[in-house]
Order: sequence, then structure tokens, then C-alpha cells
Amino acid sequence: MRERRKSIIKPRQSVEKYIRSIARHYVNAVIVMTMLIAATYLTLVVALDRHSLQQNISFLTGNQFIRFQQLANQTRALMRASADSSLPEYIIDPIRANVESAIGDIREISRQLDALHNEIGRNFLERLNPRDDISEQLRLDLNERLESFLDRATRIATANAKDRRERYSFWGPVDFSVASDSILMRQFSDLILRAYERSNISIHNAKLISTCLLALIASIVILASVLLFGPLLKKLGNEHRRTMEFENRLTKLAHTDALTGLSNRSSFNHALGNLFSDLDRRGTGFSLLLVDLDRFKSINDNLGHPAGDAVLCHIARALQKTFRSCDISARLGGDEFAVLLPGVTDVAALATIANRAVGAIADEIPFEGRAIQATASIGGAVVPNHASDEVSLMRMADLALYTAKTTRNAAVIFDEAALARQLEQNQLSIALVLAVDRDEFVVHYQPKVDLATGAHLGFEALVRWQHPKLGLLPPGRFLPLMEGTQLIRGMSRAVIATVGRDLCAWKTAGFRPGTISINLPEILLLDEEGYDMLAAAIRDNGLDWKDFAVEITEDVFLNRRAEQMFDTVARFRKHGVSVSLDDFGTGFASLVHLRDFPFDELKIDRSFVSGIGADPRSEQIVRAMIDLSRNLGKRCVAEGIETEEQRRFLLDCGCEIGQGYLFAKPQSTTLAGEYLTKKSSAPRRSAAECKPQRCA
Repeated sequence: MRERRKSIIKPRQSVEKYIRSIARHYVNAVIVMTMLIAATYLTLVVALDRHSLQQNISFLTGNQFIRFQQLANQTRALMRASADSSLPEYIIDPIRANVESAIGDIREISRQLDALHNEIGRNFLERLNPRDDISEQLRLDLNERLESFLDRATRIATANAKDRRERYSFWGPVDFSVASDSILMRQFSDLILRAYERSNISIHNAKLISTCLLALIASIVILASVLLFGPLLKKLGNEHRRTMEFENRLTKLAHTDALTGLSNRSSFNHALGNLFSDLDRRGTGFSLLLVDLDRFKSINDNLGHPAGDAVLCHIARALQKTFRSCDISARLGGDEFAVLLPGVTDVAALATIANRAVGAIADEIPFEGRAIQATASIGGAVVPNHASDEVSLMRMADLALYTAKTTRNAAVIFDEAALARQLEQNQLSIALVLAVDRDEFVVHYQPKVDLATGAHLGFEALVRWQHPKLGLLPPGRFLPLMEGTQLIRGMSRAVIATVGRDLCAWKTAGFRPGTISINLPEILLLDEEGYDMLAAAIRDNGLDWKDFAVEITEDVFLNRRAEQMFDTVARFRKHGVSVSLDDFGTGFASLVHLRDFPFDELKIDRSFVSGIGADPRSEQIVRAMIDLSRNLGKRCVAEGIETEEQRRFLLDCGCEIGQGYLFAKPQSTTLAGEYLTKKSSAPRRSAAECKPQRCA
């Protein structure tokens, strides 16, 4: 080119020769510039294609890594679930299906990656770069180890329940953890890093070649460069922007809970460490709230995991609406959430915020045409008032949370009283384990009466705990501690046996105690156990099935195994046992349930009866309940009657049976015997003459 430029400026001896030379050099220059432009264009196209392929490899490798992590967690969950022989297959099957789906996704991504690597090897720009044998060997090793990992996961997923339980219940998770979480994790990380570095080298080479070519024609083709290469440069910028967005997405996925969109435990721990660092540097305090969903296991068991996921997402939205944008809301795992509130150090202000969050969470959650009512308990602590390090802070907040869960749907900020209550609850939980063996559960009886005549009709058996040091404890003090444990079985067995003995004694004494109602928990209706307990009490004491009634809450309608419960209830009724639907109006019964459920009476909850004379809406609801029971051909029983006005209202509306303090409080076996003595000796009165007196 330099020789040609020299020939252009060399003097010509004739104008014609000069013109021909200029034309020749002009044509040559146009040809050369055209070739340079074409070469530059082709170089950029090749570079962009190379970069696009490398970005696809990076994206698929990152996606494969994420699916690998999900597969490892899902497989461990399958092995842990299989170790529990009491778990039904319909719970394990979705987990196994997720494992098989993840295996298929990973293998499909591997096939796509192999195709992309073959395609990138044919790229011209790739041939200019030195061969990266380390990356290739790393990729082959990763594929080999990943395939081995997938084979093990496949064997676990396809194994039957017995094989998984026997083979993988203990050593399986250990082996699987060692095989999946060390070398594979490191190889994935190295491969993603090398893919990213390779992409940068490709961009660098493309820039270098393009700069050299453009420098040769810059003086002539500046405008052409803008017109021709502008769209391509924009495309390159978009590719780079997509790369940055992809990296940002990976970072966000690593610090975000996939279901709720909140921060995950790792992000929460990092934020908590930063706040403690600010405390050391500037003395800036903050607060922590721990949020735990009430009865979350029951929601999952009764309505399924999709309902549980809907509840968790609802809690996340409620937290985001309740707290400030600078506050950090995180899901720690399961139904456990946490909120960090920078700058909030006033206990009263924290309590107000926590109660507002409790109210927001308690809103109804629409799910598949029904409304789920979920509540949460919240415990909080303040730094540096209550703690000065992470471990102490979590312990103080957890103590407050435990106190809140004793009442549920409440918020408690840590204080010394909360710690004392925590210790008391721990002691009660320990003592409950021995309560049955020590025969500490006692039964109190509350009479059921004819509202018109005051005649005695029967009793409801109510459990109490005769604690050796604390005295007689109501059920609200200890029943929440028994939920989710096997202790409630022993307690129910003790209650049924006691009622059987008392009934036998009263009948032997010549009394007419009537029917005794016993509350049976759901767990005793799922199999033969509840039936067998009642049958044993009848057999051992020479009683009749009709001497007993069974009370069941509306929660049975939400249980997945409701049909099994209905079969048990139908078996009771076949023997003449009366079945009551307890606490009617406070649960989830629908008209379809009332139509199909085999019961004999509805019990109106005391929360509606207490509104008689004070709340017209409660009175309308009570009238509707009584009319509904009458139209269904069922008896209606009102609980919690405390005034004569309430008795007359219920009687005028058509309710014939009631119980409450107006007639008698729950009383011990001895007092109940005295009550029966008075009733048997008292003259019978007509409905017009009867006016029950409040029991002292």
C-alpha cells in the first residue's frame, strides 16, 4: 500500500498518464477498502457468533449448576422421607417425580452443551486462540462425574420404598453429600469461571483485529463505519449487557429464596453481620423479629403443599407491605421468617410493628376457591438492649417466639418475664411426658340440661392436669404443648378410662348420669385406635355404647384422610354412639360437609352465645344455626350459657339443650356425683315452672 501511495504522488509526465494512474489507484483503493470493510464486518460477525455461543454455554452451565443443586437437595429430601416408614407414598411420590424431572433436565442441558462446544470448535475466531486443554479436560471430567452422580440419583429415585429405607436411610445421605457437594461444586465453579474468561478473550481478539482494520480506512470510511457497523456494535453492547444481567441474575439467585422472593438464610446472615459491624463502628442499634407460622404442618398435611406454598407467599407479601424498604425480610427455611430493622431500638415501637405484622398475616388467603386462615407468632429482641452478639440475639428472639407460640397469633418482645415463661413451658413439657404414668390427668364434668325444664341430660367430659406443684391446670396451659406429639394418645386413653369408671360407679349407685360426651382428637379417628379405646372402656366397666357421645371439631373436613375419619365416625354411630360437631361456626364446615357428614347434633360455640343480648349479628347467626340444625333433623346444643336472657333467647329460637355457668361449672367426679344426687332427689318440674339458678 505504501508503494501505491508513493506512485500516486509521483510526478507524471503526461496528464493522460496521471489521470489513468489516479483512476487505477482509486479503483485499487476502493477494492482494498471494500475488502477491508468486508473483512472487518466478517470478523465482527464471527466474533459475535463466537461470543453468543460462549454466552449460551455460560448460561446453560449456570442453569445446569442450579438444577444440580436442586437435584441434590431433592434427592436428600427423598432419602430422608423414605427413612420415615410412617410417611405415605402420596407425599414421597411428588418428591421422587421432582428428582426424575431434575435428572432429565440436567441430561438435556448436557446434550445441548455438547452441541454448543462442537459448534464453537468450528468457529474461525476460536482457531486463532490457543487451545484451552485445561477447560476441555475439566469439562470432560465434570461430565463423567455428573453422569455418575445422575446414575446414583436415578437408582435412588427408581428404587422401591423398602430399598431406599434400608439402603439409604443413613449411609445414603452421607455418601450422596460427599459425592455431590465437594468436587462437583468446585468443577462447576471452575468451568463457569473459565467460560467467562474465554468469552473475554474472544471479545479482546475481536476488538484488536477490528481496531487494526479500521485504522487503515478511518480517514475515508468514518461515515460508512457508522452506518454499516453501528447496528453490529449495538448488538455487541446488547450481548455485553445481557452478560451483566445474567451475572446479576445468578447473584440474585444465590441470595434470594426461590419461592417467596425474600432474602435467604445466607443473605440474612450477611446482613446481620453487617449490622453488628455498624454497631461496633457507630453504635447504631437494630432489632430482630422471628416469624413462625402457626399450625403450618397441619395446612400442608390437610390441604397439600401447594396450599402451604400459597401461605408462605402470602406471609412474604405481608412482611413486604408491613416493613420499611430498608428493613431486611428473609425466609430462613420452612415456615421460619426473620426481619432485621436497622435503627429500631425502642421496645414499644418494635412491639407495635410486630403486632401490625401479626394482623397483616392473619388476613384470609384465597386458594382454589376457598379461604385459608393462617396465623403467625412473632418473637423479637433489640440490640444492644437484649444482646450484643449474633448467638445471644437469636436465642433471645427465639425465647420470645416460643412464648408467643403458647398463645399463637401473637407478638412478644423479649423480656425477663418472657424468659420465665419459657422456662415454665419447658418444665411443663418435661412433666407432661410422665403425666399419664403418674395418673395426673383428671376429668371434670359439665352438665348438659334441657333448657325448658332444667332436667339433667348428660355431661361433657373435660380434661384437667393435676400438676404436683402447680395444682389444677386448665387445658389451655398444656394442650398446645402436646400438639404434634404422641402424648395426646396417652392422655385420651386416660380420659376415656376415667369416664368409663365414673359412669360405672354412678350407675351402680343408682344415678342416671345420661350420655357422657368425649372430645376425640383427629389422630384417634384415622385408624382403629379411638374406637378400640372406647370399646375397652365399655367392655371393662360393663357399659353400653349409648352411654357415650363423641365430639369432633370441624377441622376434620380439611384433613386429607377425612374419608377414613368418616368411616370411624360411621362405625361409632352404628353402635348407637351419638356424634356431635363441636365448636360449630368457627371452623371450615360447608353445607356439603353438613349434608354428607354422619353426625347427630350441632354445638354452637360459646363465642356466638356470648353475643346474645349485646350483638344483633351474633343473635342472627345463632338463629340461623338453630334453623339449620332443625332443617337437617339434628339436635342443637348451645355452649357457654351464662345468663337467663341467653337461655330464654335460645329456647325461643328452638334450641332445646344447653350447658354453661348458668347451670353448673365443670366439676370434679365427687361434685358431679353430688350434683346427680340433688337431681335425682329434686321433684320434677314443668317447663313453665323451671328457672335454672346460677351455680356458685
